[in-house]
Amino acid sequence: MKKVSLLVVVSFLLLAVVLLPLMSACTQEPAESKTLKIGAITSVTGPLAPGLKAVFDAAKPAADVFNQRGGVTVNGQQYLIEIVVEDDKSSPPDAVAAAQKLIQAGIKFIVMPVIPPNVHALAPVCEEAKAIRVSAMQCDPGMFGPENRYHFDAVMTVYHISTYYDYLLKNYPQVKKVAILMPDDPGMDVPGVVTPQEAQKRGLEVVFQERYPNDTQDFYPIVTKALAQKPDVIDGIGGLAVWAAPIINSARELGFTGPIMAPCGLGDTNLINSMLKPEYAYEFYNGLPDVLSDKMTPIVKELRPLVEQTETPFFFDSTLVLTASWIMLQGIEKAQSFDTDQVVAALESMESVDTPWGKGTWGGEDLGGLNHMLKPDNISISKIMNGKVEFEFVKRVD
Repeated sequence: MKKVSLLVVVSFLLLAVVLLPLMSACTQEPAESKTLKIGAITSVTGPLAPGLKAVFDAAKPAADVFNQRGGVTVNGQQYLIEIVVEDDKSSPPDAVAAAQKLIQAGIKFIVMPVIPPNVHALAPVCEEAKAIRVSAMQCDPGMFGPENRYHFDAVMTVYHISTYYDYLLKNYPQVKKVAILMPDDPGMDVPGVVTPQEAQKRGLEVVFQERYPNDTQDFYPIVTKALAQKPDVIDGIGGLAVWAAPIINSARELGFTGPIMAPCGLGDTNLINSMLKPEYAYEFYNGLPDVLSDKMTPIVKELRPLVEQTETPFFFDSTLVLTASWIMLQGIEKAQSFDTDQVVAALESMESVDTPWGKGTWGGEDLGGLNHMLKPDNISISKIMNGKVEFEFVKRVD
């Protein structure tokens, strides 16, 4: 009996040794999440602020989307996302000041402003600090040269151009002559070269190419000059909705009935449509996605109600912080580190990157820069047809 009792006691002791750590683990509180701060620089004030209000309004909703998805996990530690917005006041010197403020606060991951001069101005201070910057969508490969090792582009719209010209000729085989109108902005230099090249590769004749000042309000003079050359299509390349609408309205009023397109994007298509005279709202093709389309990806559909809850209209610009931040988070997660050199290496090694518009692969060396410019697998084509916005993704043509 004594031997049996001793065996029972020993068995209970062994069982306790095994179970106590398990019970402790079950009752242990999960590790508290920490916070990763991502900076975002945009015009909260200044002359361009009204046109970029959607960027500011969507910053917190973008963070909410990531946090609803669990934030980012590094070495087993969960980090929730906080977006810290700094005002560039629509000027390059203030963009530099905004970047310095973020860096001094210890923030090394920054969403770039939309305005190209501001992007160029703050590059040196960010490179010196090894701060990773991501632009949501640009058309200037010069921003991503060897001197800007820490700068990436979530969509390089120059890669849209060839696809747009193939799409144009598929739908308008009668087109022979092209008129090109573009803003007088250094960021348009490469698109201004690539566009006529792609047109001429397809046997089209470029009969007009001219720049207009960024502060242009009356587009009748330049459109009149373009139409005097009898083009079959007008290519506005890219820019802002405040340029797109008057170009379209004036061209239609002057009798042009052919297609008008903007492969690099001329602002939010729904916004443009709202600014057109109803009788002129037809046959316009825009290189920015229609974020209201039911063909949008899940992450865009998650962002939309969060933005609309703030009583703010949901435009393409509402997605910019989300787009750029998502690139950085993918790099951080792959690197399992916040060291920016490791994150750069991780991003460069990724064979495919997710964006709100689908997957893409890195390119850029063919445009004279680093392979830090994302080539989307599918190109966005938003169309205004008979007063309504239509949308489709088209496979990219190289």
